[in-house]
Amino acid sequence: MKKIALIVQRYGLAVNGGAELHCRILAEQLRSSYDVEVLTSCAKEYTTWANAYPEGPSEVNRIKLKRFAVPYERNPVKSRRLFKKMRLNRIFPFYGNAQVLAEEWSKQQGPYLPGLISYLKAHEKDYDALIFFTYLYYPTFCGLRVAPHKSILIPTAHDESAIHLPAYKEFFKLPAAILYNTLSEKKLVNRLFNNEEIYSDIVGVGMDEVAEKDIPVAAEILGSEDRYLIYIGRIDAGKGCELMLDYFLKYKKLTGHQLKMVLLGKSFMKITEHPDVIYLGFVEEDIKRALLKQAEALIMPSYYESLSLVTLESMQLGVPVIVNARSEVLKDHVENSGAGYAFTSFPGFKFAVDEVLNNEQMLGLMRLKAKKYVNDHYNWKLVLHKIEKAVTAISG
Repeated sequence: MKKIALIVQRYGLAVNGGAELHCRILAEQLRSSYDVEVLTSCAKEYTTWANAYPEGPSEVNRIKLKRFAVPYERNPVKSRRLFKKMRLNRIFPFYGNAQVLAEEWSKQQGPYLPGLISYLKAHEKDYDALIFFTYLYYPTFCGLRVAPHKSILIPTAHDESAIHLPAYKEFFKLPAAILYNTLSEKKLVNRLFNNEEIYSDIVGVGMDEVAEKDIPVAAEILGSEDRYLIYIGRIDAGKGCELMLDYFLKYKKLTGHQLKMVLLGKSFMKITEHPDVIYLGFVEEDIKRALLKQAEALIMPSYYESLSLVTLESMQLGVPVIVNARSEVLKDHVENSGAGYAFTSFPGFKFAVDEVLNNEQMLGLMRLKAKKYVNDHYNWKLVLHKIEKAVTAISG
């Protein structure tokens, strides 16, 4: 049985979003075909990278882990300062050595894990393949350079400022294979780095089949029988949540509709106080699924996404999605599935909400299209086949 390592910045049952969740569910699926080990940090929170888990070997859901301590926490001020220097370096190359600046910035961006890099240098021969998650963070930026000939990158890239830094021009040509989440992500990376010659595939993740069983009644959880929209994820201005709440309250004022907005996830911003904005924080998985399944629609206002697991989860349950059209990935999900709406402004948002509240015939079609889209494109059999092809291609 081949041995593979998955390298990711955080890992754990309490780390339940984005690339980290992607890594965890993939590791658990690959366990039946490979000897799987995860190399990661002791951090739980990305805002500080403070050590929260014990260093050394451990296990989560029968997946072997090696955790490495973070010597110092994230310094956002120093990180921003170095980022500005690197941007200036694009215009004035004499401003500083690009590679040195990039490595320093990566350390500050974190999580800085010199122990993980030393371990990889000493033990990369023990693994048939190394799979790195997320191009942005130190473990991938520096770890992938140790053995690029056996490294697979899952970049989770989107069009943000960092990806335009000079250091990534060389980085995106290093791995033996790149596995993208979506076609729009692949097009972006190929356009920026001209790296079409590298082995690549569009993989994403599989979605587990949802068992039909009794679920809690949303009205009992919320204490209200009013219809509601739902947002699930990090509640942050950078995720478009301020815009979403602004549009929602504007819609309420304009229409007088008895509609509520339910927010699930950790908040990193001040949430508008309003009787129809219900913030529940983190909830149990069965409660989350029940609230999502009984919502009128999932709102996904993020400007940047590389896949959006919660969007796929919503579609799998037959719940339409209303997304920010500025995210190419989210817009593609909607256009390719026919199971939602993409807005660019408040009129588009209002039209989408009006449709999901009032157009029953369209809603019935969307439910069917949503489920079909996920079943056709995001099933584990297809995903695992593509990953096995990539591992075989680079390991022989």
